[in-house]
Amino acid sequence: MPHNAQETRTKELFELLDSLSKYVEERIKMYALGGTALTILGIKPSTLDIDINIHSEKKYRYLCKIFEQIDFKRIGTIRWRTQEGLAFDLFTGSNFLGTQLLPDCLKKSTLVRSFGKIELYTLSLEDIIISKLARGDARDFIDIKSILDTKKMDLNYLANRYKETMQNSTVACYKQKLLDLIEIKFNQWGWKLNHNLIAEVKKWEEY
Repeated sequence: MPHNAQETRTKELFELLDSLSKYVEERIKMYALGGTALTILGIKPSTLDIDINIHSEKKYRYLCKIFEQIDFKRIGTIRWRTQEGLAFDLFTGSNFLGTQLLPDCLKKSTLVRSFGKIELYTLSLEDIIISKLARGDARDFIDIKSILDTKKMDLNYLANRYKETMQNSTVACYKQKLLDLIEIKFNQWGWKLNHNLIAEVKKWEEY
């Protein structure tokens, strides 16, 4: 995929939010999730759609009304399509792409840019990894590798935060998913294995 695909999708999102800001009269915090956040941060070339979380249910309903007013087409329960054909998935609450992240995940988010009363944040890279690992498909592992290629991370901290998150989430086989990453995938990628961490994770009891 061309390198400028990331810049194009980020530009599309920024232009969309800039346009939306003309209709938004209340302060709204938007949190970019998964591949959308990685695209904004320049870690992933592009993403198929835009995933945004609105933490407040009240602000979520307010934004949906604005979408309706400006003739965005609603497709299903979460997806909207802009007049330009851009797919925009809008979530609410603290369940991010199927994972119940820890309450402090929003405090750990990073402000990217403001568009009038709209504030755009990205989740922390640790929480993005956790949400992707909880789903654990092939594309998620590719994204996780891209993150770890970009940022040096404390794997013990990541594992402990992942375990704490999973205690409040209904994710099947979450222990094995972490082992798939730090043992199997790391070995496939030719990365150094943390045998102490692997041994510790294998002792976990799943909830």
